[in-house]
Amino acid sequence: MILEEPTLLFFRHRPQGWATSDYVASSLQSLETTFFLIAARRYPHALEVCASAIESTLQAANIGAKEKDGFQELVRKAKKSSQAIIEFGDDKLRDFRETRNRIVHRGFSPSDNSESTSLYLEVGLPFLALCYREFHQFDLLDGLWMECAEHFGIAQRVLALAKRPNLDMSYCLHSVAHLIGWCSKQNFSGGWEVNALEDAEGQRLQYEGARVTREHLENSGDAAWIFDCPVCHAVDCVVAKLDAGVMDQMEVYPVQMECTKCGFAVTESQPFLSQVLLEAQLADSKATILKKFGVD
Repeated sequence: MILEEPTLLFFRHRPQGWATSDYVASSLQSLETTFFLIAARRYPHALEVCASAIESTLQAANIGAKEKDGFQELVRKAKKSSQAIIEFGDDKLRDFRETRNRIVHRGFSPSDNSESTSLYLEVGLPFLALCYREFHQFDLLDGLWMECAEHFGIAQRVLALAKRPNLDMSYCLHSVAHLIGWCSKQNFSGGWEVNALEDAEGQRLQYEGARVTREHLENSGDAAWIFDCPVCHAVDCVVAKLDAGVMDQMEVYPVQMECTKCGFAVTESQPFLSQVLLEAQLADSKATILKKFGVD
């Protein structure tokens, strides 16, 4: 009898023997499910399923786990086999576990999006990656599809830069959500929609949209520049508004951006995201931009 290997969409590499280990396969599938939940902006659900991925990973570890063991007991047993697990921090894991339990038993509202995002990025993903490394000799970031890993790294950087009271931190996952949705669009779009995006007229309209958007910003007195899209990688399709107030200090910061091909957009109320997403392109074009706006 030939066993059918489970389908994974966002992994380049997998742990050795994963397809014959129910718990490891379940963990990887649960992690992928969190990506689709993020694309659907269901951040509390993503946190909940991430916790399930951690439990499955620890169930598959050689730590003496029993099937009935829950999150807290599995972590307790894992500590006996790993100093790195001990050093991860009980306070962070407690907050993660208690928030997950509250969501499971009491549901959630939009007000939970920010906390769920912070816990997913600061605790859930790093701890899951640690468990993979410690017990399954698997590097999660290396195993993930490269663009996916890159945008999760961007989300973690933006969270560290922008975290503050009264700011909904779920926007830190904005590029991840759009990337997953964009790459999955053929599963949710009609054939005519996909063809329209790919034909020559569609491309002409995208470039025309970038030109019109840039002219609108420039006519309003705002400094604007054209970049490649860091999500869909379309060339010269992102129009970014620049912070003119810092150019005299020889700095170039984008404060908002929009791609006229895939529709990805970042507003001024989402600090640091445009800056981190366009960081490499800004480094290459900084001198040209400053010269264009009369700053030597």
